[in-house]
Amino acid sequence: MKLTGVDVFSNFATALSEGVAHAGCFADTTILFSATYPLDLFNEESEIVFDLIAPLKIPIFTNVNVRAEFLESHRRVLIAECLIELLEDRESTFDGAILEKLKAHRSSYRRKVAEEKTAKMDVSQIKMFRKLLSSYDFQGRDGWALFCRDYLQKRLSPIWEDVETEFELNFISLRSEEETPYLNSRPQWRMAVDLMGRYGIASADAMILNMFLCSKIPVLLTADVEMAECAAKESKGAKRVFIPNSAIKTV
Repeated sequence: MKLTGVDVFSNFATALSEGVAHAGCFADTTILFSATYPLDLFNEESEIVFDLIAPLKIPIFTNVNVRAEFLESHRRVLIAECLIELLEDRESTFDGAILEKLKAHRSSYRRKVAEEKTAKMDVSQIKMFRKLLSSYDFQGRDGWALFCRDYLQKRLSPIWEDVETEFELNFISLRSEEETPYLNSRPQWRMAVDLMGRYGIASADAMILNMFLCSKIPVLLTADVEMAECAAKESKGAKRVFIPNSAIKTV
C-alpha cells in the first residue's frame, strides 16, 4: 500500500545523510514501545532507527501524552509477565477458579512468546484477574495488593526513566510558566478535537499529533500507520514522517 507523504525506515539512513532529521525527531508512543519491547512486531526495525540516531546525537522529543500511553502499554505487558511469576512462586496457595485462570494464562503467554507475538493483556483480562486475586488474603493483604507491591511495582516504576536515559529523550513541557524553544505555536485543545473529528483518531493520539504539528521538529517516527497518514496530510510536505517498512505490509 502506498501512503502519500509517508516514508519508510529503510530510507531513514539516506534522510540522515541529507541532514533531514538533524534538528530532531519526535517519537510517538508506538515507536518507543516497539523499540523497548522485544516481542513487538516492529521491534527490530525500530531498534535500527534509534541505533542510527544515537551516534549523530540527534535530539529525540516526546511529551506527556506519549509517556502516559507508553506506561500503559508496558503495564499491560508487565502484568502478563508478573502473573506468571506470582503463579510460579505461590501456586500451592491457589485453588479453584483463580488457579485455573492463572494456569491458562501461563499457557497462553508461553504460546505467544514461542510464536513471537505480543503478550500484551486486554484491559478486561486485567480486571478479571484483579477481581479474582482481591478475594485472596495474604498476611492481611488481598492478593491483588500483594501482587502489585511484590511483583508489578518494582518492574514498572523505572521503565520511563530507563527509556529517557537510553534514548536521551527531550520532554516538551507546556506548563504555563515556561516557554519552550521547540514550538512554533502553543497546542490548543480545540485543534486536537478538530483532528479527532476529521480523522476519527483517539484523543491521546490527536494531542500527540497536535504537539508535533505545532513544533519545530521536522521528523515524526511512528509505528502507527494511521498516525503517519494523518501527520503527512496535516503537515502538507513541511515535515517528514517515517514508519517501519513492515507496517506498510500489514495495511
